[in-house]
Amino acid sequence: MRNRILLLVFVLVLSTFFLFNILNVYAILYKVLDGEGKVIRLTNEPVLSVSEKEAGYTLDPPVEELEEENISETQTTTTYQYDFRKVNWGMSKEEVKATEDKKPFSEDATALYYKDVEIIGRNFFCFYGFMQDKLYSSSYSIGTTLGEIHSNKNDYIDDYKSVKEILTKKYGKPKRDVVTWKNDLFKNKKQDWGTAISIGHLVYVSIWETPTTEIGMALGGNNYEIFLSVGYDSKELEEWVKKIKEEKAKDKF
Repeated sequence: MRNRILLLVFVLVLSTFFLFNILNVYAILYKVLDGEGKVIRLTNEPVLSVSEKEAGYTLDPPVEELEEENISETQTTTTYQYDFRKVNWGMSKEEVKATEDKKPFSEDATALYYKDVEIIGRNFFCFYGFMQDKLYSSSYSIGTTLGEIHSNKNDYIDDYKSVKEILTKKYGKPKRDVVTWKNDLFKNKKQDWGTAISIGHLVYVSIWETPTTEIGMALGGNNYEIFLSVGYDSKELEEWVKKIKEEKAKDKF
């Protein structure tokens, strides 16, 4: 039993790594260029201000050249009672536990893991990440190695679209909505798109933002395994967590 729990925790850690690795790939840094091609500023948002448009400034890379990507220029300013489920960033492990109606199936000093969290009729795994007993990150995950196996891999695409619809209703249109073909082998065979995902040929990514949280959803895979994950990160604690991780990394040398 213990070995199975450790295996599930390991797989969840891998799926979380997979999620944030993919999201980092799509965190494109844009250059705002003046009429002479000089860099005016750098930004993660591919949107020019009115004055920049009037001055003839351009973006590099140009938005129209991004592959199969829809970008929303609107930023949500809506405030929400909770950042994730019934918790807020900065809460302690004990405070987070008190919001759940069951015990975690595993925990350690920096994480809580829950299973069988129902969303869209599927059993997701739920992760809470802590730094110095402060909640700063969380996620939902399902996949072929996490027990949620579809006989037709295309059904994972339906799961992705169902979750995306829920998130869009709550948070509005994604600020980034990407479907990327890394290999066109199955592009014209829609019935095999699930297989394409499982071997890393096709990736779906959607990103939302609230005043307090970055939300990223990704559907991808490798070695015939598929992961669907939705990650939530505190915007306020991001730099604080990064500095602590960097200091811990230094201590290893």
